Amino acid sequence: MTLRSGSTLSAKRAAVVGLLCLLVPIAAWAHSSNTNSPGGSQTCFPGFVCVFNQGGMAEGGLTGLVMNGTGGSKVSNIVGIGTLPVTGTLSLTTGAFSGSSFGAGTCTPSPCTLGTFGTGTLDITVNNWNGFTGTLFSGTFGGSNGITWQYDGKIGGVYQYALVGPISGTWYNGSTVGGQTTQFYFTSKTPYKGGAINLSSGTTSIVTPEPASIGLLGTGLLCMGFLVRRRAKESDRSN
Repeated sequence: MTLRSGSTLSAKRAAVVGLLCLLVPIAAWAHSSNTNSPGGSQTCFPGFVCVFNQGGMAEGGLTGLVMNGTGGSKVSNIVGIGTLPVTGTLSLTTGAFSGSSFGAGTCTPSPCTLGTFGTGTLDITVNNWNGFTGTLFSGTFGGSNGITWQYDGKIGGVYQYALVGPISGTWYNGSTVGGQTTQFYFTSKTPYKGGAINLSSGTTSIVTPEPASIGLLGTGLLCMGFLVRRRAKESDRSN
């Protein structure tokens, strides 16, 4: 009976220590998660890397939108990643529009979906983010359901729209990542029916664990494995 009691106690201790090991990477994720932009006006959920951009201009219409610096389009400026002020650029393209309400401009109640654009591209470059300069993300913009073109309402005489869709592609370290981007556009006085349209701001949320967090997760698993092995040896001795 004494052996069983001691064995049970050891098992409980092993479980507690193992749980603490696994909580190490979880705590690191919580600590490193970005909560809001440098300006404090946009939010980012824990576990995401959030890139904030402002300004820019798209060109196009039913054939798709282009915001990559070619022709009359202007790329958007990166203003921060998480709580860190960071400079850089965001560019994007979309496929052709599908729907019957592209130029309607209004729908009730708002926000409401006017239709979808086909899959395009999205690229983010940064200057000195944690020592890295170059292409932070490059990949596709859109998925099986396309890219939502949404009417957000008319405020102060200005018609406002949002371009929302999933992204997937390559992170700066070569790993495959995914997420979503929301870009807020506006056009003055009349509903947007094509041509140039200004960009107000945007948020791109990317799901990607930091290398340090991955290392800590591995440490937690190794610790758990060590405890299981030790427990097995103790069980063999008691038998």
